[in-house]
Amino acid sequence: MAENELNLRRSKNAEIQKEHIEKAEKIIPQIKEMKKKLAAGGARLSTILLRNGNAGQSVKEICAENMEIKRQMKQLLVDSGFDENYLDPVHSCEKCKDTGIYEGKRCSCFMNDVQRFQCSDLNKASGMSLCSFDSFDISFYPEVDASGKKDNARKTMEMIFSYCRKYAQDFHLPNNGILMLGATGLGKTHLSLAVGNEVIKRGYSVIYGSAPNLFRQIEKEHFSTVEQIDTESLLWDCDLLILDDLGAEFDSKFNQAALYNIINTRMNKGNPSIVSTNLTLSEIQERYGERISSRIFTMEKLPFRGKDIRPLKHIQK
Repeated sequence: MAENELNLRRSKNAEIQKEHIEKAEKIIPQIKEMKKKLAAGGARLSTILLRNGNAGQSVKEICAENMEIKRQMKQLLVDSGFDENYLDPVHSCEKCKDTGIYEGKRCSCFMNDVQRFQCSDLNKASGMSLCSFDSFDISFYPEVDASGKKDNARKTMEMIFSYCRKYAQDFHLPNNGILMLGATGLGKTHLSLAVGNEVIKRGYSVIYGSAPNLFRQIEKEHFSTVEQIDTESLLWDCDLLILDDLGAEFDSKFNQAALYNIINTRMNKGNPSIVSTNLTLSEIQERYGERISSRIFTMEKLPFRGKDIRPLKHIQK
């Protein structure tokens, strides 16, 4: 898919250059004749080099003529209100000139496409496109409790909602992460996916996954002899990682090591994570120890309030 994307960019840029040439030739008729002279000079140069590789003076003269024609063309372009490089090939990536290869290796533009498509594959089952800030209903959170006493759940959730929306709108790298805390069914997944949706719209790469699923995938790849997607590397490198339901995964040394590598590597890169969990802060520290919890606790802590809103959503439907 990345190769297809590269070919599409090349085709699109070739069309843009063609449009530039047609527009310039229409306004500056001399351009077409000057291009013919350049082509003729190039043909003469090739012939001379093939027949006599030592024809130094002739080569110098032809090169000088071509340089002068190019200078005149640039001047005509500028005089007519164009940029002097208006007729040059158009490239999306100036490093590799849309070849996908830079300094003998795959260019970063190509690898970014590879990562984006792999992220997309991981996100296919996430339901990310179904979650947005517009579909988050704050009215599900109570202003009073069952006994009629004032309950600050709605006020808390309004502040969390505002924080998440602003975080998505102002998303940048490097950035701090978010730790969403609270019981099941309080909207942690919905708001984290809403953030992810907005961040993707801004051109960043996002991976969403539940902790149990992602760690199972990492372990499967780690012990497999079959070449496949390197999920752990993708989790290290994506712009935003949404790690849902931390604490629901099997408690093992392998998973603890994988979690540490993911969180620590991302923090060192300045790539933020949104981690949601049903665990309390003390439970996180007890389960994962100081090395992991100290890093998780540097994230902005958002304590979700209220009762499980999923039955209310079901009734509303």
